[in-house]
Amino acid sequence: MDRVANFLSEKTPRRFLAITAFLGGLYLFRHLALLLLFFVGFERLFGWGTRLLSARTGMKRKHAVFTVVGTFLAITFALAWFGIGKTIRTFTEMQETFPERLADLRENPLVARIQEQFGGTESIIDGVKHYAGDAISAASAIGHFFVYVLIGFILALVFLLEHEELCTFWNKVDPRSLAGTLGRWLGHVSDATIVTVQLQLIVAVFNTVTTLPVLLLLRVPHVGALMLLIFVSALVPVIGNIVSGTVLSLLAYQVKGWLGVGIFVGLTFILHKIESYYLSPRLTARHVKIPGFLLIVSLLACEHVFGFKGLFLSFPILFVAGRIRTEFLEEDAIVSGGPIVLSDNPDQLPTSTTRPQVEPTGIELDSPKLSAPAAEHELAE
Repeated sequence: MDRVANFLSEKTPRRFLAITAFLGGLYLFRHLALLLLFFVGFERLFGWGTRLLSARTGMKRKHAVFTVVGTFLAITFALAWFGIGKTIRTFTEMQETFPERLADLRENPLVARIQEQFGGTESIIDGVKHYAGDAISAASAIGHFFVYVLIGFILALVFLLEHEELCTFWNKVDPRSLAGTLGRWLGHVSDATIVTVQLQLIVAVFNTVTTLPVLLLLRVPHVGALMLLIFVSALVPVIGNIVSGTVLSLLAYQVKGWLGVGIFVGLTFILHKIESYYLSPRLTARHVKIPGFLLIVSLLACEHVFGFKGLFLSFPILFVAGRIRTEFLEEDAIVSGGPIVLSDNPDQLPTSTTRPQVEPTGIELDSPKLSAPAAEHELAE
């Protein structure tokens, strides 16, 4: 008899081993989190388009995949070409007007204050040289970012093209085995990733649409670029709204003075409170059934433990933990013969106050307390 196999087949040791292997794998491949983000994003986007196109036109799956991906690439290249062309024209205009702009900049009172504070233009140039190494590191990080985008795109394309083969392979895996459990939990991580992206997109759109009327009212220049800044910065929970508000306050000072600064400081404060105490808890509560106060506490705790990355990890951790807990509750219900399929609510655990039925053995007939009801029934007849 294999004692180790029998021990690991028990519920508690099997769960402990699965959780340990799952957390160890996440820690080991933590640097590939950005790659997982792009892979899941592309796979869900192309998969949704493929299913929609196949249902509407009856096209084969692989043909629909190539059609959707080709359309996406065509739109992306068109936007990139338009952006590159506009950048070249802007750079040409800047070369022509650079001397005049430089002269105006030197006469700006703000530049004079900066020179007095930091010791002149030479000190500023020395500081720029000092931070040149950081700029190179940032450029390297941007390069890795685009490499992850490309790899995630390729993985998503291959995954969709071999979807049927992968489904056939996965159906042969025992769901209760370690490989089946880890694969299923990795699917929970993918779901948590795409739900997190959806939540932040909703918050970013809300912040952008709310800020647009204020920009137009104050007549702040470069509204299009500022809208893009607000949208991108709002994708970062909590901190992004503060960063964009600071930039907008500086630009508003040049247009409306301290009045513009006060307006954007107030707007940033309001948007921050709405995001932290209304939007994020409400949107998150649709997927994680815990009070909003605990969601905020979880956000603060993850930021304290993981640093800045914890702002992105709070909801996925709660989401995956809730899914795993639901699996454990459903497994307990099946093992105990529960008549219902449990959801994420522990109140649905089957409880019963009825006494279990015991097969008669004949010994209980000797007890006068147990035989008394039967005798009373006979006398009544």
